[in-house]
Amino acid sequence: MTKRRARLRRAMAVLAGALVLPALAISGTGLPTAAADDSEARPAKAGGFQVFPVPTPAAGLGRIVTAPNGDMWFVEKETTKLGRITPSGAFTEIGVDAGLGALNDLDIDAAGNIWLAYAGGVARVHPSDVSAGVSYPTPLRFVREVRVGPTATWGSGSIANPGVVRIAGGGWTSDAVPECSGALGRGRDGLMWCAEWDRLIQLNDAGTSGVTYPLPANATYPYSVATGPNGKIWFGRDDGGSMFTSPANGNIGWVADNGQVGTIRTGDRTAPRSLVTGPDGNVWFTSVGAAKGIGHVDAAGVGAVVQVGNYEPTALTYGADGAIWFTDKANNSIVRVARESLWVTNVNVGPNSQLIPHAQPATSAKKKVKADKKRKKATLTISCASGVTACSGAIVVKAGKLKVAAGAYAVPASSTAKVKIKLTKAGRKLLQRSKAVKVKVVLTAATGAQTTRKAKLTR
Repeated sequence: MTKRRARLRRAMAVLAGALVLPALAISGTGLPTAAADDSEARPAKAGGFQVFPVPTPAAGLGRIVTAPNGDMWFVEKETTKLGRITPSGAFTEIGVDAGLGALNDLDIDAAGNIWLAYAGGVARVHPSDVSAGVSYPTPLRFVREVRVGPTATWGSGSIANPGVVRIAGGGWTSDAVPECSGALGRGRDGLMWCAEWDRLIQLNDAGTSGVTYPLPANATYPYSVATGPNGKIWFGRDDGGSMFTSPANGNIGWVADNGQVGTIRTGDRTAPRSLVTGPDGNVWFTSVGAAKGIGHVDAAGVGAVVQVGNYEPTALTYGADGAIWFTDKANNSIVRVARESLWVTNVNVGPNSQLIPHAQPATSAKKKVKADKKRKKATLTISCASGVTACSGAIVVKAGKLKVAAGAYAVPASSTAKVKIKLTKAGRKLLQRSKAVKVKVVLTAATGAQTTRKAKLTR
């Protein structure tokens, strides 16, 4: 370790801080200012989500981040481009070859500066003139992630070349300790956290040392770190998979004030990555395992994992419009999905999931069940109270012990709808003899909860 520190200090002396790039090898002369210079995507709409194909084929989409002005920026790893998509779907793509090797990651500071992580260093650009940037070569042979803190910008190394770089005041400092090997995340206390394969490290502000929090056996290999809704540092982990298997055995975890690590299993077929805490109090994540989708969980463990069409989320951001936007490397697209579509699990997450489903709002039925003229179907009015999920489940209408009608309901929260149900043979016979029959309406929610009320079946 002493020899490695010495090599790093010699490298720091040679590099001597930041290098100002006159052009940063940008294609073009900065961001287009006219609308005609942007590529306006024509999104495909389906099932509560919109798809925006990225103009450059096989771009190798990576992390996406929402800027202070609401635009969303993402990296195109295979083409060394920086991409922007506006909330209206307009694209801008800009080459950002800083001479530092492969482009890996990005983050955005409060002033709107975009920080880019390359294999050989970090660069900073501003949307007003991307062609003028500053490059910070580092002794780390591979900078995997970059994150902005309150006093500095940080970069992390890789498993093969662990380390951490801290950029502040026009220069950088680096040390072999702590040996960060991937995920970075800023805590609410302003300190940066990084991941090693079997521990999380809370870095000191100088980046020269840190407090280590060992992870239990079911929480090793954290691939993403972010501040959670309860002020704790949260992480997503999985087994990483192989060239033959998908990542699996996913957990979402956090470090408590007493240093103890807690975890929530998200399912054996899940693999949580790209953690982002939204203003709605949820930790949002992508699942890159066999159960591909968008997941969320709150501090109480309530959450879901939702497949969005046939898309494969890579990284996500919480949009300024309140929707979730994600990159899909496999389909070379940006996808926008409304949060209203993400409250109920619709994919097989595998065994051992500890996610608690959202409770359905209270459901009520009107007193009248009206049969149609042919007496084959009847209409029942159902109301769903306010909440984040729709009211859904089964309907059974009984006259004594006889089942006279049955069906299913799905009513959005805070709304009322008329639901068609099918009359049974027994129900049709009763209506032949009488214009009105006293019945009991039983609503059984998808969660198993039941509500019952007295009503009349009429013709």
